[in-house]
Order: sequence, then structure tokens, then C-alpha cells
Amino acid sequence: MHIKKLSAVAATTAALLVLGACGSSSSDGGSAGSGGDTAKADAAQKIVDAATSIPSTSDLGEAIDASKLSGKTIYSIPIDSKAEFYSFGEKAMKAVAAKAGVKFVTFPADGTPTSFQQGIKQAINAKAGAILLNGPLPSTLGPQIDEAKAAGIPVIPLHLSDSQGPGSEGLDYEAFAPFNESAGLMAQYAIADLKGEPVHALVIEVSETGPSEGMVKTIKDTLKADGPAGSTVTTINSPVAQWSTQVQGQVQSAVLKDPKINAVLPIYDSIALYAAPGIKQAAPSKNIGIYSFNGTPSILKLIGDGNGEVRMDIAENPDWVAYVNIDTAFRAMLGVDPIKGASGPIRVIDGSNVSETGNPPESGKGFGDEYPSAYLKLWGLS
Repeated sequence: MHIKKLSAVAATTAALLVLGACGSSSSDGGSAGSGGDTAKADAAQKIVDAATSIPSTSDLGEAIDASKLSGKTIYSIPIDSKAEFYSFGEKAMKAVAAKAGVKFVTFPADGTPTSFQQGIKQAINAKAGAILLNGPLPSTLGPQIDEAKAAGIPVIPLHLSDSQGPGSEGLDYEAFAPFNESAGLMAQYAIADLKGEPVHALVIEVSETGPSEGMVKTIKDTLKADGPAGSTVTTINSPVAQWSTQVQGQVQSAVLKDPKINAVLPIYDSIALYAAPGIKQAAPSKNIGIYSFNGTPSILKLIGDGNGEVRMDIAENPDWVAYVNIDTAFRAMLGVDPIKGASGPIRVIDGSNVSETGNPPESGKGFGDEYPSAYLKLWGLS
């Protein structure tokens, strides 16, 4: 799998989407074609199998000389410096930057626009080499970004835009995320898992988050092009703050309303904790699988425990993502060309390989141990 551009898995998926679209006149599902629905399940299985392997380090980008950056400083502004997810990422990036002798400063943002603005101002005053936006939206910080650019400091959004999209307007460097590629794989896994039956998917979106719209569209497009004839999509929406109180009832109601539902696709895997009880209450005797994205250890544990509901999770490696983020910052600081769609890799985790993520599963484990040394070599530091 290529790391910084459209992966082989994504390319295969895209090709199948085109072929499927050309052969389908159905508004809710792909044409069975001469090979029948089993052929579609087999094609999906090939895509899934390719994505279960440990990602390759063979295509990390053009080599750069990071030794020139020793002594410089990177400022990072997380959306909330105390939140566990962002705290982990900040520590990981600091450790990676230190390998090149680069100082890494995390501004103690508290989630307010005022704190983001203060962080950019402090970075400008400190003559930072780059400013990372680890969560804050560039569109809300236009004047501050303009001030940083006028001072010759690149501003780099992290993990906000999809790796197959155009990125943030007006910014030359960005570290992306494989949101839509992951959504396509979720749908492909459901197609393969149902072995030729029409997929009647219940998709749980989170419309308040940036990736949601693109991920839902990708799931719909994939099922329309590559799913067995008659495949359908039903969507429900739940804000993050209401997952624990809302999702179980929503899922239960949706499954009772439409007994044909045979797959549940939450766009973020933590939703599965609340979706699973809803499935059990509505259809205790049905074999409805959950297919999702993120690689949260507690969800991977459900796969390892064989609970029968969570069939797969598309995992990211936060530590590898930290290398991608810092690589993007180094390229910006050196003034070399950015890598189009720079993104960390993904790996499909299911019953066949979940043991590789640890017992109990650990965040980022299961991605091999080659990538740290591969990046040091890429940067001319080994």
C-alpha cells in the first residue's frame, strides 16, 4: 500500500467503481452482471484481502535533508491540548521532531477560537519554522494565517481533509487522512461478508464533523457500483455528544422499521459500542455485522473477543501519522514540494489479524516496525 498517494487498494476500488457504474442502471444497487452477485462478493474480497496486510514503507516520498532544520522550532495548536486523543498525538510528534533536533512546542489551546488565535500569535513572535493546526479549522483563522504567511511561516492543517480531495484553500502544505478510502473499504467488506446478498446498510453519520459527508457519499457510491443488485442505504445521524444516549435507540428503531437491514456502518468505530446493543434488542436472532473505521483499541478487542457483531475495523496508526505530519512540516520548512495527499496508511483489522494488535489491543500496534527507520533514512538522518 502506498502511503502518500492513492494506495493500490484505493486504486483497485476506484477501478471497480468505474466498471460497476458502467454496468449498472439501478438507482439503489449495482447490476449483478454475467458473473452474478457472487462475482461481486469475490471482487470485494480481493480488495479486502489486500488491505489486511501490513502497509509498505516503499513509497514514503522524495528524500529530503532534515539535518538542515536542527535548532528550528515547530509550533502545534491542538483543538484541545488536554484531550487524550490530541495529547497522544502531540507527544508522538514531539518525539519524532526531536530525531532531527527540531524543537516542538504544543500551545495549551482550550478549544476556543481565542486560544487558537493566541497560539498563532505566540508562534509568530517566536519565529517558528512552521505552525501546525491539529484540529482547528483554517477557515476560522483567516487573518491569523495571513499574518503567519506574511512572516514567512507555513501553516499546516493536520488530519482534517480527505487524502483524495483538494485540501484546505490557500494553503500549500497539509497532512491529510484516508477518510473516503476507509469508507469504501467498509462497504467492500460488507459486500464480501454477505457473500452475494444485497447489502441493506444502516450508515451512522456524524454530520457535525468534516469527513462525514464524504464518507457517507463514498459508502453509497461503492454499494451502488459494486454491491449486489438491490443493495440499499439508510442513514441516521448522531452528534458526538449524544452517542451514548441516542445511538442505541436510533439503531433499534431503524432495524425494527426495516427488517431487511443486514449491515451497520458507523463512520467512527466508537459508535459501535452503542450500536451493538440496539441491534441485539431489535433483532437478537439476526446476524447483523458492524463495519467501521479508526482502530480504537476497545473496538479491536471486541473483534478479538469474537462478539459476532463487530466484524472489522479499519485502523490507523497514530504514531505513523505523527511521522507523516512531521514529514509534511519538514518539507514546508525546507521549501520543497509537498506530497500530494500525504496521509498515514490504513489496515483492515478483522478476525484474521487482530492478534497482531496485541492482547489487549494497543493503539497503532500491528503496523510493523520498519516505518521509523524508513523515515530516518528518508530524511538523511541514518
